[in-house]
Amino acid sequence: MAKTETEVKETKEKQPGNGKRKKILLIVLAVLILFVGFRIFSAKSGGGDSDMDEKTAVNVQVVTAQRENVEVQTPLSGKIEPKDQVSVPAMMQSEVKAVYVEVGDYVNAGATLFTQDTAQIQGSYDSAAANVNMAKEALASAKLNYDRMSLLYQEGATSQQNYDSAKTQYATAQQQLSAAQAGLSTAAESLKNGTATAPISGYVTEVNVTQGAYPNAALAAVSIANTSDLEIKTSVSEYLIGKISVGQKVNVVVNSLSSEPFTATITNIAPAPSSGTLTYPITVKIDDSQASVVAGMFAEVQIVSDKRENVIAVPSDAVLIKGGETQVVVLDKENKPSYVPVETGLDNGAIVEIVSGLKEGQTVVCVGQNYIIEGEPVNILSNAGDSDKTTDQ
Repeated sequence: MAKTETEVKETKEKQPGNGKRKKILLIVLAVLILFVGFRIFSAKSGGGDSDMDEKTAVNVQVVTAQRENVEVQTPLSGKIEPKDQVSVPAMMQSEVKAVYVEVGDYVNAGATLFTQDTAQIQGSYDSAAANVNMAKEALASAKLNYDRMSLLYQEGATSQQNYDSAKTQYATAQQQLSAAQAGLSTAAESLKNGTATAPISGYVTEVNVTQGAYPNAALAAVSIANTSDLEIKTSVSEYLIGKISVGQKVNVVVNSLSSEPFTATITNIAPAPSSGTLTYPITVKIDDSQASVVAGMFAEVQIVSDKRENVIAVPSDAVLIKGGETQVVVLDKENKPSYVPVETGLDNGAIVEIVSGLKEGQTVVCVGQNYIIEGEPVNILSNAGDSDKTTDQ
């Protein structure tokens, strides 16, 4: 016999487990309702704002706007060279008899560097000396004859012809002696060339002669440099020529040694550009040359091309362009940021002059300013100015 719909329903309700499932569903539904209600209540009552602010606050670094000197430096490259350096050539094409110096030796002016074979020159010198002696004897004889003829001519005891002849012989003997003495001087100079001496005091930087060999005419036999004074020869443009002067102090950086600069002085400025160029040669002398700085190193001369003194300045990175306007982010006493339009001046890439829009002592965001929202507090990680001062100390 078929069951009615009511009977089927009653039968399902009586099956075990159905009542328990309903209870579980009701409990879960109640918990969800309570949780949602608690979240709504918390949101309305302001609960959790501190956690949200901490999560959303932008981390920034700040700096205090203060007065500084802003300098723009133009680097000029050059090679460090000794102020005095000479190359001593071999004056003769003869065998080198002895070499008295090596690279690195210090020599005084006049010291013997090397000697060469002078046997052939010595023969010429001896011959020239003999010629001088003979010329002196001939002159003495001619003078004696001239004096005697002069006396006889005055007394009328000899003819005009004899007197003129004696006079001519005497003049000729004088000329011959002069020529012989000139030949002896030339031979003596050539003989002297066989001994090479140092024209200046300094260190030997090059030796290209060897005992027993002939010198190479294409090379300097010995080179000497006075490294007590080091200088850099470089050049500046017409833009800079009017901004420098002789005696001006500049910084020189030798990157192969250190990033710390050496002090130097401009000692010479050319009054006109180099031939075929538009640049003016200048000479910079390194002050109090240190042992670590040696000739041959490449250096960078830093010329101050522009300068502003005692102006309000902030790091260059603190300035940003927003809506086509130059701005900085300033924090108030509650660390709430606001964008402030400013007018900038001289910028050297590290710090920039603020002409207007900012007051001395204001707190300016220098890192993280691109991510802040105006009016919302930020989290200050550090003061970049304090960090710089600590580093400098």
